[in-house]
Amino acid sequence: MAEHRRLEGRLGYRFRDRELLARALTHASARDGHNERLEFLGDAVLNLVVAEALFRTLPDKREGRLTELKALLVSRDTLERVAMRLGLADFVRTGGSLAERGSVPRSVLGNALEALLGALYLDAGNAAGLEIAGRAALAWLQPEMARLETEHARARAKSKLQAWAQRAHGCLPEYHLLETFVHPEAHAFQVAAVAAGRRFPAAWASTKKEAERLAAWEALLVVQGGRPR
Repeated sequence: MAEHRRLEGRLGYRFRDRELLARALTHASARDGHNERLEFLGDAVLNLVVAEALFRTLPDKREGRLTELKALLVSRDTLERVAMRLGLADFVRTGGSLAERGSVPRSVLGNALEALLGALYLDAGNAAGLEIAGRAALAWLQPEMARLETEHARARAKSKLQAWAQRAHGCLPEYHLLETFVHPEAHAFQVAAVAAGRRFPAAWASTKKEAERLAAWEALLVVQGGRPR
């Protein structure tokens, strides 16, 4: 199909088995031939590929830090962001109530990305499968790899802000919900971190938890001179 050729250009791989590609793009809500088993396989491939890449490119990092970085790269948030960047929403098939929504949930797109990796691994076949799937996965993740250390620091922003507040002021930071945006298709929350009576710049996110994390990061940018460590 022409639309699948377009997707293959974005993925950097042309499938030999067109049915395999179609299955990877089919959510369980659409029909029996869905992508859940391929998602299971793709998850395993992704974890191995990312672990090896980090092992080879970061020889100075210890096991604990490598584990944290890998968890960040294979997280739901990261996979959903990559799937959005690849435009998978234009190709994933859903059924039932999901098809009536008018938009594909980000979680479905992240799962489809893993399914595509599993399908690519099978399609490439034999010993070449892991090497080819690995190259594709790392290409998809390249922007995330490039800013991995910053994202790692951002992911730990709340614990870092708490440590700073306790050390500098003997208190714990609080997170104040300033504004909520509610829409049938999306929610957004604005949160600001407060410590020792000082309110820091606020942040928006699609969940309160994420808004708190980003608000903590904004606070760290202030108290650490724009260079959180």
